[in-house]
This record gives sequence, C-alpha cells and structure tokens, in this order.
Amino acid sequence: MELKILSTLILILSLITLLLLISTIYLYIKKSSVNVDVVYIPKKIEFKNVTGSEKLPDFSLDSTTTMIKFETFNYDKLLVHSLDILEYSTDVSTFVVDSQNALKIVKLSKNFLINKLSEDTYFLVVPSKIRLPGLLAGKSVYTIFLKTGENAEPIFRDILNLRSNGFSSFAIKFKRNNKIFYSLCLGAFPDIDSAKEYLNNLNVKELKIYTYRPYAGRITH
Repeated sequence: MELKILSTLILILSLITLLLLISTIYLYIKKSSVNVDVVYIPKKIEFKNVTGSEKLPDFSLDSTTTMIKFETFNYDKLLVHSLDILEYSTDVSTFVVDSQNALKIVKLSKNFLINKLSEDTYFLVVPSKIRLPGLLAGKSVYTIFLKTGENAEPIFRDILNLRSNGFSSFAIKFKRNNKIFYSLCLGAFPDIDSAKEYLNNLNVKELKIYTYRPYAGRITH
C-alpha cells in the first residue's frame, strides 16, 4: 500500500515538473517572436530669459589683450598705454587720422604708438602690417632722438616722466657690436620735415630731463 502511494506521488511530481518545463519552453518561444523597441524620451529643456529679455545679450570683445577699453578718445590715456619699446627697423603700418579714426585703430590694435600732430590730427604707428578700409597705410616713422645708452632703467624712467607731462615718448631697441642699446625717443612723425619742425620749436628745458644734443631721424626701413 505504501509503495503504491509513493509511486503515485512520484508520478504526480514528474507530471508537474514536465508541465513547468513545457510552460517555460512556450514562454521563451513566445518572447522571441515579440519585437521590443526602446524609446528614449528626453527631458524637456527650459530656456530662461536673460535679464527679462527674450533674446540673448550681445557679446563684445575687449579692445586689447591688456583688458583696457577705450570707449572715448582720450589722448592722455592713450599716451599712457602706448608702446614702451619698439625694435629698430620694425615693419610698421602708419596712419595720419583724426581722433575718431584714431580711436578705431586703437581698438583694433594690440600695440600702438600715438602722437598729436595738430588740433585734431594724430599719427598712429602699429608694429605690424595691417589694412584698414578707407585708410592708406604708410610705413615710415621719424622721431627725435634724445639720448642713447645700454642701461634701460633710466631710459624708461624718462619715458614715464615725459608722458606724465603730455609728451609722446618711447624707446628704440637695437643691437650694435653684440651689445643692446636703447634710444630715448620723443614723438613719432610721418616724415622728416614734420619731425624737424617740431624739434626747431622744442623747448628742451620743458622736457625736464637730461638729454644730449637732440636730432631728428628715421627709425624704420
């Protein structure tokens, strides 16, 4: 009797196991016949207005790499930020312009020299070859040489002193006999005649610096 019950239980368990196996096989076959597409729904992007405006604000570039903006023409300010030193015989672009065009050139140039020629006429020197629409560029620069020496420190002190008194001043650097020299220069001019005229009307004592015998000369090719 017990043997018969045990045999019946084994048979029942076998049938259950067989049914489970058949069910698993059926589900696997059914799943393999179904195509599943994964759809990615991105999160909605919200754009916030900038300062209450419906458009992005305008971007502007700085006037120079020194982060100085020249919004209005100020000759004294431009003198302060002019080039301190220029290599002898450097290729340059020069312009004789009014204050409005002078300001445009300064905004476009990283480095510049400026000198006032008359009430609203300025001489701009840019140490590179550039072309500006409507403006004819020159390449000659003349100046008044005040003194020359190997020690740059007193030369640059004089530059600061001259600029603080409203004079356009800078230094020319050149090499001779394997030595480096610096020449203290006063003003920048488009031709020798204007440089000589300025020198003839110059009151040397007004410069308030020690100088040798000043003379006008060319500093570019």
